[in-house]
Formats: sequence, C-alpha cells, structure tokens
Amino acid sequence: MQSAQGYDAKIVANAYMPVGQQVVPPMGFISFCLDDPTQCEGGTDTPTNMVMTPDRWTELNTINDYVNSSVPQVEDISNYGVSERWSYPNANGGDCEDFALLKRKLLIERGWSPADLLIAVVREWNGAGHAILVVDTDRGEVVLDNKNWAIVAWNDTPYTWVKRQSRERPFVWVNLDTRTFRTIANQTVPPLGAPIPFVVAAQTARMPKASVPQLVKAEATPAVTAQTTTASTEKELRPSLIPLLHEAALVESPTATLTAATTLVLR
Repeated sequence: MQSAQGYDAKIVANAYMPVGQQVVPPMGFISFCLDDPTQCEGGTDTPTNMVMTPDRWTELNTINDYVNSSVPQVEDISNYGVSERWSYPNANGGDCEDFALLKRKLLIERGWSPADLLIAVVREWNGAGHAILVVDTDRGEVVLDNKNWAIVAWNDTPYTWVKRQSRERPFVWVNLDTRTFRTIANQTVPPLGAPIPFVVAAQTARMPKASVPQLVKAEATPAVTAQTTTASTEKELRPSLIPLLHEAALVESPTATLTAATTLVLR
C-alpha cells in the first residue's frame, strides 16, 4: 500500500483530463444498466471534488488493494460464455470492468460521491480495451487499476483514453479522445430524476409499435430484469438500439463508428 504521507507526491495538482462531447456508452455498460437501472440512475448538477486527506488516500489504497488481491482475474468468455458482460465479480472472479465497478460500489458505501467515481474505457499499447476507475479529487484525477496497483494521476498512466462516465449523470458518457473532440450546440443532460434514455429506448424496441407513443409520453421505466439481457436477447436488442440511441441524441457519430466503439472487448 502507498503511504498516506506520500499522497501529495502521487497526485498532480489540478491534473484534470480534457473532456469532449457526449458519446454512446459501452454496450456492456448499457446491458449492466438494463439488468438493474438503479445502478445507473441519479447524478448531480453541481459536482464537487472530494477533498483529499491522508485518511481518504489510505481508504483509496485499501479498497484498491483489497479488490485487486481478493478477486480472481477471469475473462467474460470463461465466466459467462460471452465476450463482454459488465457485472460485479461473482464467485469465479471478474475482469477489468468488474473490478472497477466493485471499487466504485465499495467507495460509495464509504461516503464517496458517485460523481467523483467514474468508470473509464482506455486502450493499452497493443490496442486492447481496458476499464479503470477514475477518482476526482481536489488535487486532480487519479486512477484505480487492476493492472497497476499503484494509484497514479490519470496522465501518468500508459493508456490512450477513449471515454468515461459523465460527472453529472452516471448513465451519460463523454469522449476522452482529443483527436475526435467535436463542438456540439446541444450538450445538455437529462433533468435529474428523468428516465435513462437508453433504458427507455431498449424497452421501446421490445414493445409493439402501437405501444410506443404511450411509453414515450409517459416516460415509463419499469424495471428490466437480468433475464431480459441474456446473450440471445442482447444479440437481438443491439441492432435495434443503434437508431434509437441516435434519436435519443446520445451520439452523433455514424452508425458504423458507433457499432465499432461500443463493442470494444475489455480485458
């Protein structure tokens, strides 16, 4: 564990990554939210940074070390029989996004704001996808990673940044690839308490057309159970989500780019 006395040297003051336009979330994250929308609801219009103290630094390291040491590393194809599934680790273990989700959950239980705990997708040197947890503090943004147990500033990692959760709404994701930043006139987020757009879109895609206007008007969001996101259902749902995500203004990139970006397998 990194010493509490060393946290000043490990965090670069005011080291905050540039954030671009809203983009579609990873497809695995969408499925995670469909399994239990309550995991992705909430948010804030006024995010503030956690004040980093020696105790908080120790807490970050304790959670990071605990999850990294206690959860076996196992890929989704071996664990679930599918190439990509976001979930909390099970008895078999988990892969990178499962580690990040569990660390986020444990820190929230200890009083950290969800707005300061952001899942991010990056690329490794060989192009492989990877998920990590970014923690916003008053001294900069740091990374909790299952491949590097040392907690470091975001710009001290060896990764190429792709996208991450928005601080304002956990179900909204934003672009981190500065090469593809775009200026978009409308970058507002849904009002607090509003239904998650892609949950509504998924339910709309699965309902008879006659029911769609009523669903949209009522903005209904009944719970979606895990049984509705099995591998076969996800395969059927994925093509239907693409145009609906565009209509929901979650992404403005071409469909081909969207499909490639959202099916990145994380290791």
